[in-house]
Amino acid sequence: MSDPKNVAADGLPGLCRHLRTKRYYYGTIEETLETAELSTTAQFWCLRTMRVIGPDQAPVTALACRAGRGCCETSGL
Repeated sequence: MSDPKNVAADGLPGLCRHLRTKRYYYGTIEETLETAELSTTAQFWCLRTMRVIGPDQAPVTALACRAGRGCCETSGL
């Protein structure tokens, strides 16, 4: 069984595996998903661009970085 404080190395279920927020590095998967779903102030960035703009030049957000977006790579979890 994995440590519940560790977020999956491949990203979060249902979100692009390149999406990051500060919460990703110190929260549980559940806490990080809650931040992604509920927070209006969380700052997200893309690991591919290291910016708040994704490879497709669109904003990086928890709502936008999901299956169906051209640059999205889901973790498969």
